[in-house]
Amino acid sequence: MSSTDLPEEAHLTPSALGTKAHWDSLYALEITNHSSNPSDIGTVWFSDSDCESRIYQYLTSDSLSLPPSTTFLDVGTGNGHLLFSLLEDGDFEGDGMVGVDYSEGSVELAKKIAEQTPNAEGVKFLQLDIIKSSPDLEFFGTRVSEEGGFDIILDKGTFDAISLSDEVLDDGSGRRIYEIYPEKVAKWLKPEEGIMLITSCNWTEEELVKKMTVEVSGLERMGRIKYPEFTFGGKKGSTVCTVAFRKKV
Repeated sequence: MSSTDLPEEAHLTPSALGTKAHWDSLYALEITNHSSNPSDIGTVWFSDSDCESRIYQYLTSDSLSLPPSTTFLDVGTGNGHLLFSLLEDGDFEGDGMVGVDYSEGSVELAKKIAEQTPNAEGVKFLQLDIIKSSPDLEFFGTRVSEEGGFDIILDKGTFDAISLSDEVLDDGSGRRIYEIYPEKVAKWLKPEEGIMLITSCNWTEEELVKKMTVEVSGLERMGRIKYPEFTFGGKKGSTVCTVAFRKKV
């Protein structure tokens, strides 16, 4: 099935994973666990798919040639582990990284883990709802605002979670809140050559491309990260997909 064959009304069934109350409760538990055992950093999403390693390999590939000063915004950062994984080999500088999450518990947990993570002292973690907040790049420091946005935006399961929310917009359109995610998040991206990487287990690659490349987002597909594939019913697929988008120039 091509992306153009997908029905516009395709939605995910709402669940608790789409509520802030769920994530606040989860991170309260993970903070307690981490306080009791500092080696317990909580859940690392998509670890079974070796997702973070594959993202790192993609970002450090010769085709991108990203400099150490590359700036990152990790939306729905959780425990911040994706940013910490990018610091391990020294290819990127921590003071160019920002993690945001609408759960205060997430930010608290990420800050605690950063204190015991090498080279992470410059990473910033802030409570922010990416859907309901307007871009204020001064909030993140001069280095980002002068460049007009972040070089890279990372989303590892955040669009999945937002897609499970039953919240609708208050504009009378009846649209669910995830439907404005592409245009909202794209505003935080550098206008030219900014790249967004979205990892999902709830949407197929074709569905993700269709939903993210709506006209108002200004995003276009630029590539994908490969994962092991399986065959079911004569069709090939994978349990996780990561798609790269960039601002149209």
